[in-house]
Amino acid sequence: MSKNAEIKKVYARALDPIHIGAGGYRLGRVDNTIVRDPATDVPKIPGTSIAGVVRAFYTVYLMENDDECKNKSDEEGKNKCVEKKAKLIFGDETKKGILRFYDGQIVFFPVSSIQGTVWITTKELIEYWFGEIKDGNGKKIKIPDKVINEAYAIKRIDTDKPLNLGWLLLKVEKVGNGKDIVLPSKIDKWVKRIVLVSEKLFSHIVNDNLEVRTSVKIDPKTGTAEAGKLFTYEAMPRGTVFGFEIGVDRHRDESIDVNNIIGVVSTYFKLLGIGGMGTRGFGRIEVAIE
Repeated sequence: MSKNAEIKKVYARALDPIHIGAGGYRLGRVDNTIVRDPATDVPKIPGTSIAGVVRAFYTVYLMENDDECKNKSDEEGKNKCVEKKAKLIFGDETKKGILRFYDGQIVFFPVSSIQGTVWITTKELIEYWFGEIKDGNGKKIKIPDKVINEAYAIKRIDTDKPLNLGWLLLKVEKVGNGKDIVLPSKIDKWVKRIVLVSEKLFSHIVNDNLEVRTSVKIDPKTGTAEAGKLFTYEAMPRGTVFGFEIGVDRHRDESIDVNNIIGVVSTYFKLLGIGGMGTRGFGRIEVAIE
């Protein structure tokens, strides 16, 4: 990798359910499904969805706040100025931009239990997104090499009794020295109780605990429900924590501040959100850069 290239890790928490539609209808549990990773069957946020929303929000910001573009004498000049700057950062169909957006993964998924909401994750996710995990004293917490079909307590879990995760009742095992892990500050506040499960169980638990809602199409003339227009759709629930990566290629412009761009659009994410069903209260996310 070039010295002018880097990967930035960004985290996000769902403030509302998130629906990134797979497109169309299909037979099954719900009519409108969400996008999933074909290898794991775990829902995700496609990089194209992230890139499109970030670009749209940042373009609005430039139009309202960039002094160079605001001072153009005519509307066409302002629009061209904004488009030029957006194209440099995000690219277009003919040229790559400085930033590349990759698919967002579920890192911590919330599930209701008798102990309260518990966030599940996997050994692979923890190691990829956070590397070496430690307790409050800075001592490394060793995750077992082989994770079997049990719940491995790593933060604020009562290990003296089994843990129910949806339809599953799992034996709880202590990890390492039995101390709680410490995550980056913002994320540590987002997730209160955490267990590790196997990758196989993770996919099943996530898919069995997605939010499913039912809606009906309203006839604008009568204001009542249209016959035969009932449909269901699924979403990743409020409290889900995602991780996504941004590739930064600075060979054309080393002055680009990714943290500033994400900081700017984070306000829009909290107000306007991402994905579909926005008029039904879906889509808002809170962003953190650690």
